[in-house]
Amino acid sequence: MRVLVTGASGFVGRHLVAHLARSGHAVMAMDLASPAGRLPGVAYVAADVREPAAWRGALPGLDAVVHLASAHLQVGLPESFYWSVNVESLQPLLRAARDAGVKHFVHTSSVGVHGSLERVPGNEDAPIRPENLYERTKAAGEEKVRAFMAEAGAMGVTIVRPAWIYGPGDARTEKILRAVARGRFVMFGRGDNYRHPIFIDDYVRAQERMLLEPKTFGHTYILAGPASLRGRELVAVAERVTGGRVRLRVPLPVGYAAGLAAEAAGSLLRMAPPISRRTLAFFTNQNWFDVGRARTELGFAPTVSLDDGFRRTWAAMRERG
Repeated sequence: MRVLVTGASGFVGRHLVAHLARSGHAVMAMDLASPAGRLPGVAYVAADVREPAAWRGALPGLDAVVHLASAHLQVGLPESFYWSVNVESLQPLLRAARDAGVKHFVHTSSVGVHGSLERVPGNEDAPIRPENLYERTKAAGEEKVRAFMAEAGAMGVTIVRPAWIYGPGDARTEKILRAVARGRFVMFGRGDNYRHPIFIDDYVRAQERMLLEPKTFGHTYILAGPASLRGRELVAVAERVTGGRVRLRVPLPVGYAAGLAAEAAGSLLRMAPPISRRTLAFFTNQNWFDVGRARTELGFAPTVSLDDGFRRTWAAMRERG
C-alpha cells in the first residue's frame, strides 16, 4: 500500500512509519519539519496540516491516510491553536483525500473523549464527556469526521480511539520510569483508579491490520492493551522494572491545591507546570476499556504485558544513557 502518515515525527508517528516501511509499504511521512534521521525508502513531506497548499499535491495515488497530527501537550499556545489543528483542519484534509482517490482515511482520536468513565470497563458507546481542552477538541474533531462520512463517497473512513500508548521514546512513560528509579515519583492518593496502557508495537500492528479493511469503514474502535490495572499496580510495575521506590505519597486534596497554584504560576511564566490538574487525572481518572469490537472485527489481540513493555522501555532508556 501507499500510505501517508501525518504527525509522523511524533512518538506514535515515528514507530508507525518505521513499522509500515519494514512491512513493505510505500510510506510518506508528513510533519511540520522533516526529521534529522530519515528512514530509507520513506518519502518525507514538511507541511502544516492547516495549510492545504503545502500537502495537497502529496495525496494523488495514495491508498490510505493515517491522520495522527494533533495539538496535544504544547504549552503556552492559545486555545485557538488546538481548535485549528484538531478540528478546523479536518474537513479540508478529508475532502482533499476523497477527491484525490484515497481509498481509506483513518482518523486518530483518543479515549480521552470519554473523560473519566462512569462505569468500567467502557466501550465505544460509553458517554462522551471530555474534561479538558485537548479532549474537547478531539471530541469535536470526531464530530467533524462523522459528519463527513455522508459525503465520503467511495473513500472509507475509520475513527480510532487509542488508550495511553507507551514504549521507547514516549516522554510521559520515560518520565515516570525515571522518577521512580530516582525515588522522586510522587504518588497522589491511593491509586485505586484504573489505567489501560497499550504498548506501541501492539498499537502499530493493529493500525496496519485496519488499513483498507472494508469492515472498519464507518466504524469507531478503541485500542487498549491486554489488561487494565490500578494506578498503584502500575507504579508497582515501574518499581520492579527500575529497582526504584516511591517514597512520597500525598493526599489528593493537597495535590489539587498544589496543582492549581502551579498552573497559575506556569501560565504567568509561559512554561509547563511541574504539576497540574491534568497530571492528577493520572491518579484519579477511570480508564479501563472493553476492546471486544476490535477483537471481533479485526482479530485485535495485544500481547505485550505492562511488565514486558516497561522492561523494553527501561532497557532502551539505559542503552541511550
